[in-house]
Amino acid sequence: MIKQALKKFIKENYNKQTLVGEFSGRDSVGAILKAFESEDINYVLPIASFSGTEYGNFDEIYSNYEHLSKRVDKLYGDKKVLYPLLEYNREDIWSLMNGRFMTVLNKKYGFYSHCIGCHLYFHLIKINFAKSLSGKIISGERESHDGRLKINQLGITLDAFKKVINKFDCELIMPIRNISDGDEVEKLIGWDWKEGEDHPKCVLSGNYRDKEGHALINKVKLELFLSEYIEEVGKIIGRYLIEESKNLRKISDLKEEVNAII
Repeated sequence: MIKQALKKFIKENYNKQTLVGEFSGRDSVGAILKAFESEDINYVLPIASFSGTEYGNFDEIYSNYEHLSKRVDKLYGDKKVLYPLLEYNREDIWSLMNGRFMTVLNKKYGFYSHCIGCHLYFHLIKINFAKSLSGKIISGERESHDGRLKINQLGITLDAFKKVINKFDCELIMPIRNISDGDEVEKLIGWDWKEGEDHPKCVLSGNYRDKEGHALINKVKLELFLSEYIEEVGKIIGRYLIEESKNLRKISDLKEEVNAII
């Protein structure tokens, strides 16, 4: 995958009011289209990112992008601009946030799920793009999926994500956060696309569920994990990414900082 995308990104090629649109599965597409409904949002740069734990047909994201591009053109013509899809990954950052200390974190908090830090990772690695443009990032996070809860998309989790991104003078926008009905999302995107289909899968999917598929969530433990680890590691990673883009930091420095908060 592409790690050099940020260096090849030329901000002068984009309108200053452009929002970064996280691009992955169906909900991210729905969020971009929902955002475009606002009269104040006219330019979106979609960026696809992967974690290193995903598998499947990665070319599907380009097919999905073509569907989205046609949908935007049909709805808005030349009144709204969807820029060409970029791809940017930082598997080294994902590993440090979500893999290296998993046993230590599980012992400290009495549970652990990669999914929480993984979603924050997707948001954090868009910060430099956002800061070069409008400072806003569109995310397809939803608190409920037809009644099903996800530990990485609970209200308190999403609030923690927003809190971290705000620290860097950026805003994480979640246009479909309160849309629970999947059919409503599908209606929004305008073509037949069932949840969980037509995009890469994750080898760790459902790791916080029991054998029957129910989410195992201890709110007290989760709140402590979010405040002590997720928010703190998010601040460290975000600061590092900004300084790294200016050639001020190296990954070895980051490892020491993350280790210090655990």
